[in-house]
Amino acid sequence: MKKDDLQRRDPRTGRLQAAKQRLIEILDEVDRLGIADETLVMLMADNGAFRQYSRVTGMSDTIYRGGKADHLEGGVRVNAFVRWPGVIPAGSYAGDIVHVSDLYTTFARLGQATEYIPTDRVIDGLDQTAVLLLGEDHGRRDYVYIYEGLTLRSVVKQKFKMHLPAPGVPGAGAPMFDLMRDPREENPLISIGLW
Repeated sequence: MKKDDLQRRDPRTGRLQAAKQRLIEILDEVDRLGIADETLVMLMADNGAFRQYSRVTGMSDTIYRGGKADHLEGGVRVNAFVRWPGVIPAGSYAGDIVHVSDLYTTFARLGQATEYIPTDRVIDGLDQTAVLLLGEDHGRRDYVYIYEGLTLRSVVKQKFKMHLPAPGVPGAGAPMFDLMRDPREENPLISIGLW
């Protein structure tokens, strides 16, 4: 399908291309100003793909099952792209768990602004500076709670994920998955006391 045909069928394609162009313009301007080595740029989505639009956008659940507003990995696991020349090697990779709430504390630390993080309340974010500076396996988060709306639906601990049972259903019967072996969450493990 040609680019123009896809844009006619789905105007979001044009918006995505416009966002890409804006990102290129921002990176070019950062380079032009000579501040690239002091500027961390991060790009990430907030949730997985809109499954209801998969036919017109070409998006599909390939590795992960699920989509936006879903507790399955396809609804919550997204890529994050980071550029910080001279600090983060181009082409490097880290598979650690980083939650969006971690960005607040991490950027405060990197910007030498931790004194502005409130101390009169609980701050959910963990400082993930080590993942950015040292790479994979240096993350401070090995768990995440996943909600659908106000309902806690899943808990991830390291590579294991438990789908919480419906209210009134015993927790011992909760399906548990090894996300490294079963990223689509289709084959629950026999409960062996992983938690």
